[in-house]
Amino acid sequence: MAVPGAGPEKLLGNTFWCSLIGLRREVHMHPEPGFQEVRTQGRIREVLQKFAGVPEAQIKTCAITGLVVDIRGTAPAKADAAVRCVALRSDLDALTMTEGNNGLPYRSKNQGVAHMCGHDGHIAALVGAA
Repeated sequence: MAVPGAGPEKLLGNTFWCSLIGLRREVHMHPEPGFQEVRTQGRIREVLQKFAGVPEAQIKTCAITGLVVDIRGTAPAKADAAVRCVALRSDLDALTMTEGNNGLPYRSKNQGVAHMCGHDGHIAALVGAA
């Protein structure tokens, strides 16, 4: 149900959304093929620590260039309640193809590699969820 007068910018702040858009565009500009996402992995790690406050100890490397991030809630657990866990997942890799949209300001800077599959958006969405 929509809340009148409470668009995303009112709910979380315009800076939050602009940061996620900026991250998506940055990842889009610097695509890396599978198991070569070194820059992408480093940037995600940096953003999670700096902006989402995720401690380094809760970010683990997986499958060479992937990440597993444990984000713990801050509310006290009820003594008789089961522990709840939600898993979110995103791919980091780009496709080995040339981006044809020459007018895009954040077009791929890596010749022959492009985020034409939406993984850049998935990455930004999961960072936003953190």
